[in-house]
Amino acid sequence: MKNIYIAIFALFFLNSCSKSEQNSSNSGVTKTPSTEISQVQKPLKMKNNKGEEVTVTYFAEGDAVAVKIQKTGGKEEKLSAKTSNENGNPIFTNQNFMWEMTQEGKGGKLTDKEGISSEYK
Repeated sequence: MKNIYIAIFALFFLNSCSKSEQNSSNSGVTKTPSTEISQVQKPLKMKNNKGEEVTVTYFAEGDAVAVKIQKTGGKEEKLSAKTSNENGNPIFTNQNFMWEMTQEGKGGKLTDKEGISSEYK
């Protein structure tokens, strides 16, 4: 019985050694950043106090977080996370808009390039 336990232990030990050797052979390969879009959340529809509606979709883009925003009747804008606010929520920007996430992703403040902002919930 003791010999069986030793044989099983030796088998696990040898198996673990061969796995690390396979991983170490791939360590010389450099990884390029992925532009693949993955893990897309369900789109959220939010309104501001003027009744304007915006659709917000949070998603992972490689290792980074991004958001797609589409105003009613407007084109879809893709914004990338650049920094965070004092509460730790990310701030997403592109050339036209800035989206500051609030309420754990259930709301936000959209600011256009002219500096006009609206709070959406």
